[in-house]
Amino acid sequence: MSSKILLNYSPEKAGKPVIASIIKETGIPINILHADLTPEGGEIFIEADAEKDRIDEMIELFEKQGVRTEKITRGIILDEDSCLECGACVSLCPTDALQLTKDFSIELNEEKCVYCDACVPACPVKALSLKKKKL
Repeated sequence: MSSKILLNYSPEKAGKPVIASIIKETGIPINILHADLTPEGGEIFIEADAEKDRIDEMIELFEKQGVRTEKITRGIILDEDSCLECGACVSLCPTDALQLTKDFSIELNEEKCVYCDACVPACPVKALSLKKKKL
């Protein structure tokens, strides 16, 4: 089972090899989908593929190392009521998470979304937003 997790790093943890130590300890492969990390802290959005109990163990290890975690079920949020279905976002999506359907509506496949944020500024009516927590 694949899980997406937002990791919030404090300045004290930003320069530490936390992800490497978690991979080494758990053996769970981690894919970095998006990162915004500086010496002042920031966020890393990851995807890990393991059973729920193993994911919970991994999250607990991140928390013990001082990295706050949040399971993400929606990285990009599509406000269907505001959407004009113009398709401006579709051509920018590198993973085809946003697609124009046969009836010309916009469809978001959350499993394909890698939280890159390319689509958000392209939307003329701001129907797309990024689920992101600030430190």
